Amino acid sequence: MKLIASRRLYLLLVLGAAIFALTYFVEGARTFGLIYDALILVAVAVDFQLTARPRLISASRENQDRLSIGRVNDVLLFVHNKSNTDLRVRVRDDYPLNLNASLEEFECKIKSGEQVTLSYNVTPRRRGLYKFGDIHVRYLSFLGLFYRQSTSKASREAKVYSDLKALHDLSIKLSRTTELGDLKQRKRGQGTDFASLREYTVGDDSKQIDWKATARRDRPVVRTYEVEQEQRLLILVDAGRMMLSDLEGLTRFDHALNAGLCLALTGLTHNDQVSFAVFADKPLAYLPPRRGKAYLKKILEAVFDIEPRMVEPDYLGMLSYFSSLQKGRCLMVLLTDLTDAVGSQSMLAGLASLRGKHLPFCVTLKDRQVSKMSHEGILKDGLDKSIPIDQIYQRAIACDLISQRELALSVLQRRGCLVLDCPPQDLSDRLVDTYLEIKTRGRL
Repeated sequence: MKLIASRRLYLLLVLGAAIFALTYFVEGARTFGLIYDALILVAVAVDFQLTARPRLISASRENQDRLSIGRVNDVLLFVHNKSNTDLRVRVRDDYPLNLNASLEEFECKIKSGEQVTLSYNVTPRRRGLYKFGDIHVRYLSFLGLFYRQSTSKASREAKVYSDLKALHDLSIKLSRTTELGDLKQRKRGQGTDFASLREYTVGDDSKQIDWKATARRDRPVVRTYEVEQEQRLLILVDAGRMMLSDLEGLTRFDHALNAGLCLALTGLTHNDQVSFAVFADKPLAYLPPRRGKAYLKKILEAVFDIEPRMVEPDYLGMLSYFSSLQKGRCLMVLLTDLTDAVGSQSMLAGLASLRGKHLPFCVTLKDRQVSKMSHEGILKDGLDKSIPIDQIYQRAIACDLISQRELALSVLQRRGCLVLDCPPQDLSDRLVDTYLEIKTRGRL
């Protein structure tokens, strides 16, 4: 049994102490004080009998077992008053502290025999397994002299995954899109199986011209081919030291993982063989090539609790290792980050070594804060003193970082690697669109 004195009871006790203090000045005050204290004890006993028992107050929780990182996830609390009196209650849920709840405590009134629904939300910033605890309901006694507390057992585990909301939205979008159409239809593009002939238009590859048909029709005619739909896609997510830093609310690794999973869903939706890997100085997870959207659940379970490490990634060794696991030519998408051509030499060399066997595709995260700093602190002339010197230094450093980064990306492009560099908010959409473009053009 747990009783917690209310402010009203504290005031009454202070008043009783003041009465006893008067015994030094007023004769008979002690007797009056004893009577007063006895009345308080009687009031507390009566209040205890009139107050609803904790077993008459119950609470339960409703939340999803699978939460999305960086997203607002709703949690519902149901508090039921089975007693014969109305209650003023304060409700606190033992949620995991790392989930950043919108509200720590509720205060409301519940009428006799009724149930109230309370809601709050949590925004996880890290993936992994979390545990919700019990629900505590504290309510004021009938006379308002103390609080009683009811604790409802509601322990429940919840897993925080990557951005499931983005995956759900993308799944709906892919089911409705007609960009590639139905996979069973014949597609015309750069494939291997002949589809039809059509007249030459500006921009067509001259290698596709059918010279015999051109001679017969006396005008340029090109061959069109069915696009190869079932291709191989390997997604590699860097979990090294460069991916530990925060970028617009989440770590770079989480942004890369979200984008990688969106790409995996797109590939599986289009019946490609998709394999997924996470690595640092050694492999942290690898899922071999499979088809079918159901495979995404297995990928999610395999990577939901992987965290980046403060180690230097072995790009050359890891890219070579994962390349050797592929049975044929595939699109190898590396989601990572880089600084300059010198510091990223291992990655540049590793991606360049894949060019003959696979189609390498490097995807990096652009820091919009650095881009913003590079456009601030511009002096109007040599005598301009309106801009603080530290802002000028920040702009100089930002401009140097951007130029070094662009140099490294240009080196990759010259070595035959596809490159995508964009902010995290646009990364998933841009990556999916680029993949669909690669697929449509038959570049693999």
